[in-house]
Amino acid sequence: MNFADKMKLYRRQKGWTQQDVAERLLISRKTISSWENGRSYPDIFMLVQISDLYHVSLDDLLREDHEMINNYKEEHKTSVHKQRLLSVLYFINIAGCIYFLLQSSGIVYIDSEKWQIINYILLGLFSLNILYLISQSKWELMSWKRKIKILITLLIFTILVMKLDSLVFHVGKNDLQDFITGFMVAMKSFAFTGLIWLFPQFKERRAK
Repeated sequence: MNFADKMKLYRRQKGWTQQDVAERLLISRKTISSWENGRSYPDIFMLVQISDLYHVSLDDLLREDHEMINNYKEEHKTSVHKQRLLSVLYFINIAGCIYFLLQSSGIVYIDSEKWQIINYILLGLFSLNILYLISQSKWELMSWKRKIKILITLLIFTILVMKLDSLVFHVGKNDLQDFITGFMVAMKSFAFTGLIWLFPQFKERRAK
């Protein structure tokens, strides 16, 4: 018996509807329907919750469904590759922060149009990098206390970056220049904030 059939069997043995199961697992009824029709599979965390809900072992849930087992193997491989990619991107963010510091301190001085173009390209690449890292930071799982600390850190770095670069906004005089300046400040602040707050996740990936 495959996983989809087992889900139907266990639910019916309890006399529950798909909505009943969904409410107990805190997910949507469509997700339950998708599992019972074999269109998708739960993740490992949810599989444990299903095991507890129906009082069956994980072995019973997985046994005989080779397609499901192969699906988890593929997910594991994908997860490993993703973790390695995120580690590499964190190192790139470190490089970006060093570059920003050198630029702000005047060690890297951009005095030609060619270097300005290169600078904007680097800024764009580092910006895409940190934005992707942030999107993978599990923000929705963080506590409110942690989120507030991150936002305070971001505010502090924003002030420091503006101070280091001696930036001044001239509202209404040159909107495009102000936009570029604001974008640069934001990306630098995100990069430095990410360097600190993404480190625990980076450390965890390196330990695996």
